[in-house]
Amino acid sequence: MENDTLLKTGEVADLLGVSRQHVVDLCNRGDLPSVKIGTHRRVRRADVEEILQAHTLTYEQRKQLWLHQALLTHLLTKPDATMSLARKNIRRWSSMHRPDGKANDYLREWEKVLDDGLERTVETVLSSSLRSCELRQNSPFAGVLSQTERMAALTSFRATHDWSAA
Repeated sequence: MENDTLLKTGEVADLLGVSRQHVVDLCNRGDLPSVKIGTHRRVRRADVEEILQAHTLTYEQRKQLWLHQALLTHLLTKPDATMSLARKNIRRWSSMHRPDGKANDYLREWEKVLDDGLERTVETVLSSSLRSCELRQNSPFAGVLSQTERMAALTSFRATHDWSAA
């Protein structure tokens, strides 16, 4: 299978547009899974593609990220109220979805993020990782931004980004 292909660190560097040493550093830190074959390090193509995908956000993913950045003021200045509203949304929405469905998986994951505290919540809200993008598509923060704040954020997003090619 092509996604299981093992790549040399130089090949990974070319795909990511970074130095070979940077790839080695990513592997050493555990940010990029790798295996050793003799003295040589190899990286699965699927892991490289995941990194590439995480750093190539779609228009909708960028818009969701922008809206979540807009709610940071609420999250940082009124963390208890904001996280309480998110928990309330999770409880309400969980009863509306199949217990074994994907939506509930995301809601349970959000619940764990919130339980881990404010710092982890902020990290997840701001991350451009593929998983955070998926979580933001099922965000429990509905209702945090007023309609005026939401419209201002969307107007700012459109003014700041050239999405004619999107």
